[in-house]
Amino acid sequence: MKNFRKFPSILMPILILGGLLFLFGCSQETPLEPESTTQADQFIGMDKKGVETEVQDGSIIPADLVDIDCFGRILTCWPYTGAKLDGVPMDPVNLIFTGHADPVQIRAALLGLDGDRSVLGLPDAYPFNQVWKDALGGGVQSNYATEGAWRGSVIQLTLGDYSPVRFHLRLFRTGAVGDDGSPITIGAAHFEVLIPGTTDHQVLSWNAAKDMVVGDMMRTGLLNPATDLMPSGQITTAPTFRYIIPAVYNGLPPELLAMIGGPPPPVEDPVGIPNDGVAMVIHLAGPAAVIMDETSSTTTIEFGQFVPRPYCSDGPYDFLWIEGPVHFHTSAMVDEYGQYSYEAGYGGTLTAVPVDPSTGQAVGPPFSADVNGNQHGFIDMAGARVRALDKKITFEGGSPQREHIQFMIGENGADKFRAQYKCLDGE
Repeated sequence: MKNFRKFPSILMPILILGGLLFLFGCSQETPLEPESTTQADQFIGMDKKGVETEVQDGSIIPADLVDIDCFGRILTCWPYTGAKLDGVPMDPVNLIFTGHADPVQIRAALLGLDGDRSVLGLPDAYPFNQVWKDALGGGVQSNYATEGAWRGSVIQLTLGDYSPVRFHLRLFRTGAVGDDGSPITIGAAHFEVLIPGTTDHQVLSWNAAKDMVVGDMMRTGLLNPATDLMPSGQITTAPTFRYIIPAVYNGLPPELLAMIGGPPPPVEDPVGIPNDGVAMVIHLAGPAAVIMDETSSTTTIEFGQFVPRPYCSDGPYDFLWIEGPVHFHTSAMVDEYGQYSYEAGYGGTLTAVPVDPSTGQAVGPPFSADVNGNQHGFIDMAGARVRALDKKITFEGGSPQREHIQFMIGENGADKFRAQYKCLDGE
């Protein structure tokens, strides 16, 4: 039976805490629990076939809605994003766009910029000298506003490659409009690093990403910085939101540590991710030129890491060693009518080995794990929709176990989140 190197002692408590969850794409760490919800119509339990199932239909209203002054127009919204439709916060909202602010226009404005940010005082070095592009490997997230209810992140952009670090921006058209009838768009931006040996990202800063987007929007020439920028006041948790796990934090280079302004390493406890709790409201006085285009990108990430068993777990000490390639792809286009559409996905067959986390030694035979996911969506002036499907199937002991997640958000009220987990019966 294969033996693995000794499990790093510093990883043990933080992985049990939920740092690496074997979720593919952007990191989705354990979120905060909501204080309350106004409805509780989601279903959690066994379906008729005995499969553990969780369902939400989009009728839950998140707690802690806030009112944001958008240059005289009050937007009532949830100041966070979610990974489901249950009102559990995932990322803080830190950008609000008004004026000529449809997500397709914001995308066009950012993709039209070059990588020279010397005017912002930034160096000619990665990732600060990169250009914006359609995101590769970003998970679909949700947001809620009273006008329009739940909306999905159809458009996602990144500045930098999948590895090692990048800025990541998700855009949500709210359904609300300004006094001039133009759409109001919510943005959630973060700066993140790829966790070594995984396909997951760890967020390092919310503030740095917000500042990058604001700086680049000023570079577009579509706003007057003296009159078209306005802070919202505190709407999300400050001075930090979520945390950076010690195993990642202690491995960051000095330049990144200085950028996020955290304590000197090594640290033993999680470090809070800087978040001032304020969204910048940006008014785009002029339109960006939306042109026909097509983009595509691919990458392959080699998985090689100890992780808590992601589903069908026997407890907090149930760990696996996972290794193998995961392939990512995305393609997007804007057609002659200004409709944006995209398709993205990932897939791979990995090898998993049960291990004793205290020694790193194998405690069971290896087995295969098939992982794949696909998402697609569109947005135009008539509506928008985004759908995602993620499947993970393992073949341990000759019997399949699976995780199956469906996520759909549209502007016609057909919203659904559905997760199913099929485990062995304990033989």
